[in-house]
Amino acid sequence: MGRTPGRTFVRTAEPDPRPAAPPSRNRERMRKGHRREYAADRARGSTSFPERCDAALTDIGVFGAVSYRDLAEARFGGHPHTTRRAVNDWIRKGWVKEHRATGPKGKPFKVLSLTREGVAKARKKAARRGMDPAQRIQTERMKPAEAGHDTAIYRAAMKEKRRLLEGGATVRRVRIDAELKSAVARASEAARLRHGRQAADDERRRVANELGLPIDDRGKVLYPDAQIEYEDADGRTGRVNVEAVSGNYREPAVRAKAAAGFAMHANGPAAAGLLKRLGIGGSDNGSWLRGPADRDPASVEI
Repeated sequence: MGRTPGRTFVRTAEPDPRPAAPPSRNRERMRKGHRREYAADRARGSTSFPERCDAALTDIGVFGAVSYRDLAEARFGGHPHTTRRAVNDWIRKGWVKEHRATGPKGKPFKVLSLTREGVAKARKKAARRGMDPAQRIQTERMKPAEAGHDTAIYRAAMKEKRRLLEGGATVRRVRIDAELKSAVARASEAARLRHGRQAADDERRRVANELGLPIDDRGKVLYPDAQIEYEDADGRTGRVNVEAVSGNYREPAVRAKAAAGFAMHANGPAAAGLLKRLGIGGSDNGSWLRGPADRDPASVEI
């Protein structure tokens, strides 16, 4: 039906008869890594995608092997497509290798490690990010049978790193257990060859003390899974010794490391039960590091 010439139709706005929508039950923000959230983050001056990639590549080199899912959560806000974009780019450039590992309960999960070319790139990125020039960057160090524990070290260290950053500290260097053990062993053996067993023991104790490694009542050096060196807001330096406790740990060893001031984190429910039984850990320390053994890797790994 045509409109009559010259007549204007005016529609009066009426109130919406529907009730107001209830508050959202989802208290979580939109998952980090979504393109709209990245745009909002950039407007607020937060971390850009290239910066996230640089930090993630450095993490892989520092720890030798990192679970795909852990890297996604630590550096890409848990967003699978953003993580996949970064990982595919690294693989295409020949910097990263992707492996398949199996957790303690038989669940498969993906692990990332650096190639030789990736090590060279990660060293440059670590230096630009203000890390100590002596920071070790390496290729894969993980044994397949130890994949569940070795990747848990990264989760535990990142929890402690976040705590330090929230307190205004700057992380300068991370040493894993193999590097610490090697430093002590080299110094001790050199002293033994020159001056004998007593000199070797003295040197072992000296280097351990220099590295902030405690010695138990039997004279045994207690090595953490990882050690974080940091500088606080007032310019003072410090260290945090981090342990990712697995369910097969012996109680005396757990007690000794806890008494020495290690930051203890439980890798899985059995370890969480062990720490609880021993009265070790609080809200953050002693917390359960949920990993490949107790979650569905397919929920983020694509």
